[in-house]
Amino acid sequence: MIDPEGRKILQELLKDGRLSNVDLSKRVAMSESSCLRRTRALEEDGVIAGYRAVVQPEKLGYAVSAFILVNLDQRVETQTLAFQNLVARDPRIAGGAAITGVHDVILHVHVRDMDDLSHLTMDTILQLPSVRDVSTCIVMREFKEDRGPRL
Repeated sequence: MIDPEGRKILQELLKDGRLSNVDLSKRVAMSESSCLRRTRALEEDGVIAGYRAVVQPEKLGYAVSAFILVNLDQRVETQTLAFQNLVARDPRIAGGAAITGVHDVILHVHVRDMDDLSHLTMDTILQLPSVRDVSTCIVMREFKEDRGPRL
């Protein structure tokens, strides 16, 4: 379990992962050495798994975001692995997760336009033998950014 000081550090780093240790220590009212030691401990314990840039897909020419719900025929392991390899390699697929319920997998994708979405869905994903069917939900507006769990 994370103590209150660790939570303060995490909250500030979730707001701005590029904070210097000097600025972070001021925001959490901790000495610089204690703050650095606590931050490194959070990293070593795997609580902080890394730091990344948050990129706006539309600024890179990806005008359409969508979620693709996928049903798989998971009886043949090599076909399932082929699906996972495709997901890992395709730069249009930002994220994916195995889920419970009616569908097996949900993919978050960013594509240039509807033709690109059509190509990804019909000519790429649906061509894999393990894929039984897909259902696509186009994002109309995003209103909350994923910043991890609430602290």
